[in-house]
Amino acid sequence: MYKNSNKIGKKCIQYALKWLAKVYLWRYKPYVIIVAGATNRHWVKEEIVKALKEKVLDSRASRKNFNAEIGLPLSILDLPSGEGSFKNWLKILWQGIKKVVSRQLSVIGQDYLVLETAISHPEDMDYLLSIVKPQAAILTTIVTVYRENFEDLDEVALEYQKLVEILPKGGLLLLNYDDERIKNLSRFSPCRTITYGLNDGADCQAKNVKKVVDGQEFEINSVPIKINRFGKHHIYAKITAHAIRSEKF
Repeated sequence: MYKNSNKIGKKCIQYALKWLAKVYLWRYKPYVIIVAGATNRHWVKEEIVKALKEKVLDSRASRKNFNAEIGLPLSILDLPSGEGSFKNWLKILWQGIKKVVSRQLSVIGQDYLVLETAISHPEDMDYLLSIVKPQAAILTTIVTVYRENFEDLDEVALEYQKLVEILPKGGLLLLNYDDERIKNLSRFSPCRTITYGLNDGADCQAKNVKKVVDGQEFEINSVPIKINRFGKHHIYAKITAHAIRSEKF
């Protein structure tokens, strides 16, 4: 009985947050960029926001790893989680209501919204896209995370295909050229598509990667870059940011 009431309560919160988020998007009309894929969403998201701010564009990103049914609306509304407290959730929902009915439309960071989305089951993407219709998307990788819930990685790719197909003709899509399934999604894109990666053939490519004492050095389309971090995932994040800097918004 207790478990059932918790499940019903969670569904009610999920439903309320979904519609508050939809109303918020309808009122404020931010330019939404979705970062999706099995890995490296966080670092790509952070680099994209940094690139947008360098272009003097108001922007903000998802809170923490808020990226699923409840987390995505919270990120859109810029609200914290109520965790396991029903009282806290009531306060958060009230804050959400005040945000969407406010007459004050000048909100810092409302113009560009960089959101993570994560899927763990078939049709998860359908639900997330029922909340938000992005103008741009960045896809990272398709790997064995949550593989047990899908028949194979091709079925996972079908979920990301839904995101690609929903982009507007005037939108933007960035695809990881080094991931074969991600790269192949380009044929479903209705909008401008840029590939990024380390392999030859990518539109936006990092070359001459080398480790140094305090990080890594490389070139992106002949532009020298140095970062004080190690790991390919940071390089990929920098490549996506470089591509965004080159775009006109």
